[in-house]
Amino acid sequence: MKYFKKTFEYLFRLEKGKRFLILFLFALPVGIAIAVAMPQGALTRWFSAFEHVASFEGAWSYDGNVNVLISGLAVPAAFILALFFLSVMTTIISRSLRVGVFRAESVFRDFNEGFIPVLHGVFGFVVTALLIKVIMTLLMQLASEVTSAALAAALTVLIAIAAYVGFFMLVTLGILYLPFMCFNGLGAFAAFTQAAGKLSGGTYRRMSFAVILPSLLLPLVGMTVGIAESQVVSLIVESLLNTVLLTYFMALAFVSYYEISGLKREDYPREYFYYKPRRRH
Repeated sequence: MKYFKKTFEYLFRLEKGKRFLILFLFALPVGIAIAVAMPQGALTRWFSAFEHVASFEGAWSYDGNVNVLISGLAVPAAFILALFFLSVMTTIISRSLRVGVFRAESVFRDFNEGFIPVLHGVFGFVVTALLIKVIMTLLMQLASEVTSAALAAALTVLIAIAAYVGFFMLVTLGILYLPFMCFNGLGAFAAFTQAAGKLSGGTYRRMSFAVILPSLLLPLVGMTVGIAESQVVSLIVESLLNTVLLTYFMALAFVSYYEISGLKREDYPREYFYYKPRRRH
């Protein structure tokens, strides 16, 4: 709960939610693109026909419940949008922690400052997500060939859970990558190895709690909304949820870096929380 609480304070308590609102608006285009590229509500519709799927393409598209063309176009769109907006968010958050000023001074200048670290991070995120999607699809295709419908359904659920948890365990391992590359001037590989090295033992367990539990809301809420069988409702809900998670993860990465490294935050003055003016008599 430690890193979750610190991130919650950063987003909502300091400046009374202004930080969350600004970062949320920057993350919103990316959240919408991810919802189009990877709709979670389609999983619900998949379970009604998964036992009939016999091809890789059918399993990839959840028996046609995901439009391959639209989803395929949304992936590069999400990549480009993430490069721009997450770069701006990276600069805004890192500046607020370094000098105590939270504002977007110049969007394009902020983008240029955070571009290289975000480029490596987003590329690694997309490649990892696609690889896990391939493995998940292959396993789901095999599960659909099991003769017992009940066993096939159970295997499909277990495969989906394992894929999501495994992916976000990897995300946890690299959660400190961006601040390590931004603040320490390291190359991509060195930043990732040092970031992963900081998360040992109890630190990793606390960080995985802060990453995995909020992340599981995405498939759970997405599949629940998918019961309504309304793509518009699913898109809206998943877009908002994606945006909240992106905002949270970006803040979590930098706030946790300062906490784990024992660095002083300029946006976190002691008197903000503990100073109380005397009452006039």
